[in-house]
Parts: sequence; structure tokens; C-alpha cells
Amino acid sequence: MPNLWPKNWRLFGQFLAISIGFASIFEWLAIPLGALMGPILGAGLLAYFKNDREGPGHYAQGGAILVVGLALGAQVTPDFIERALHWPGSMAILIVTMCIILWVVGWLNRWLFRLDAISAHMSASPGNLSVALTLTDHYQGQLPQVAVFQSLRLTLLTILVPIALHQLGGLPSTSAISSISGPVNLSWIAVFLAGALIAFGLDRFKVPTPSLIAGALAAGIPSAMGWIEVQIPSTLFLGAMMIFGWKIGIDTIRQGLTVVSRALGPAILSTAVAVCIAVIGAWGVSTVLDIPLIDTVLAFMPGAFQVMPVLALEQGADGLYVTTHHLIRVIAMGSLMPIFAVYWART
Repeated sequence: MPNLWPKNWRLFGQFLAISIGFASIFEWLAIPLGALMGPILGAGLLAYFKNDREGPGHYAQGGAILVVGLALGAQVTPDFIERALHWPGSMAILIVTMCIILWVVGWLNRWLFRLDAISAHMSASPGNLSVALTLTDHYQGQLPQVAVFQSLRLTLLTILVPIALHQLGGLPSTSAISSISGPVNLSWIAVFLAGALIAFGLDRFKVPTPSLIAGALAAGIPSAMGWIEVQIPSTLFLGAMMIFGWKIGIDTIRQGLTVVSRALGPAILSTAVAVCIAVIGAWGVSTVLDIPLIDTVLAFMPGAFQVMPVLALEQGADGLYVTTHHLIRVIAMGSLMPIFAVYWART
């Protein structure tokens, strides 16, 4: 069971301060997703030098995800249904692409890094860390190897995707502050509380990412009906990104620098292959269904469910399209991986 509150409040305060400091510096330097990138570095360094760590806590993480969900729901417009009619074909191609990644990168891990079948393919899993670790443990695979590969893939995707998109010239370098702009009224507080209640209900039914879905519903329904215009305060959105970065930073260090350094090369190679396959699938969907390439690329990334919608919001992409596809990826892979694992366990 996750820690609902910090165990060591003094250590929590230190990690909070360093995360705020690095987020502020990176935002001031106009680094893409600076409020996310800064805490990854700051919290990671603090965890390494103190040889201890303290995360933001379960409720803080849930609140951060809820804020992103609210920002996504605020994007809902009356033409949402018309746009969504193009998505089923895109989702089908997404599932096929993720299966190709799971098999091809898994074979690569077996061939180059001499991993057993279960560990190789679970290391190649496009996200779904909990399912990958559960199956690895069940079939007696190399649990530390899978955990390190998955943690490094999340970190690599989080850091490199925004930088790569910016360097390719497809995206402007803007702060998240400019993405959540406009006059802010207090209606967001009522929407936030409604989203929190929905999230608690969805969590009881074990729905994946309940806070993200709850936020999208709480803000999306009144926005679509024209009842209110939901505006999320920029500071709140920056705080959510900071919490994501803080968590990613300490999770990476948790694996141990020696283990991480040894696995970094293989993780970079397998992640690069996975991203190339994902981009090919995204390009195909963009070409055939006439969906903007930036939307499909972010939607087809093999992991970083919580980060890609944030990046979509920051860069003006269709956050609802991106979020829906990542949710479908999680559900589809969570259903298919146990079936594939039966075969891999026999090889």
C-alpha cells in the first residue's frame, strides 16, 4: 500500500524546497517543461547525496494528477464528439504498435543482453510497470533488471521527448505558465473538489488512473455544456509538474547508481528502438487519419502516461486525444501481457 503521508516531515520539507528551487530555476531558464525537469535533477541529487529519500506522498501525487485531468477537461469543446469519431482507428493502430514494441524490443533484449524471455519482454513493456513486475515475479524472472529498465525508460522519455521535439523545430519553447493562461475565477475550486470525490469513487472500483479520469470528467462535462469556463491557476499546474518531477527523480535514484549506470546503455538502446517503432505508427495514423503529427507522436509514446498529457497541454496539442490513447495503451497491454507471458514462460 502506498504511503498516504510523508514518513519524515523534515526530510519531506528538504525535498520540497529543493524541488521548488530547481523548478523555478529551470522555468526561469525557459527549459522545456522546466517545472518537471528541474525537480528530476534536484530531487535525484538530494536523494543521492543524503542516501535517503522522501516522496511527495500518495495524496499529493493524486492531487497533481487531478490537476492535469482538470486542465485536460477544460479543453473539451462542442466539437469534441466530432473529433473523437476519428479515434477508434487510431486506437487500433496504437494497440498493434505497442504489441510490436513488446515483441521486437523483447527479442532485442534477449539477443543483445542475454536476458531470459520473461525478463526481456517485461523490460520491453511499453509502460504498465505494475503488471510487468507482477508477471516477472510470478514467473521468477529478474525483478531488479525489469524495475531498472522501466524506471530508466520513464526518465529517458520524460527528459528527451520535450528536448527532441523542441530541437526538431516542431514546438516553441514556452513555459507552462503561458499554456494555462487567462482570467482565473474561483469556480476551479468547486470543480477540483468534485473531481476529488469522483476520484475516490473510481479508486474504490480499481479504475486505472482514477484522478486523471475524474479531473477530465469534472471539468469536461461543465465545459462541454457551456455552464462554466474552467481556468486552472498557472501556479497550481506548475506545482503538479513539480510533483511529477520530484517522484521521477527519487524513483530513478532508488534503483542505485551502480545498477542504473550499468543498465543505462541497454535502456537507451531499447528505448530508442521502441520510440522509433512508436513514431512510425504515429506517422501512419497522422497520414491516414489526418490527425496532427504532434498529437499522434505524444499519444504513441511507449510509457510516461502522466507526463505526455502534461507535455501536450504545454505545447498546445490535443491533450484529450493523447490521454485517451495512453489509457487505452495501459488497459490493452495490461490485458495482453499476461496472455503473452504464458508463451514466453515456456520458451
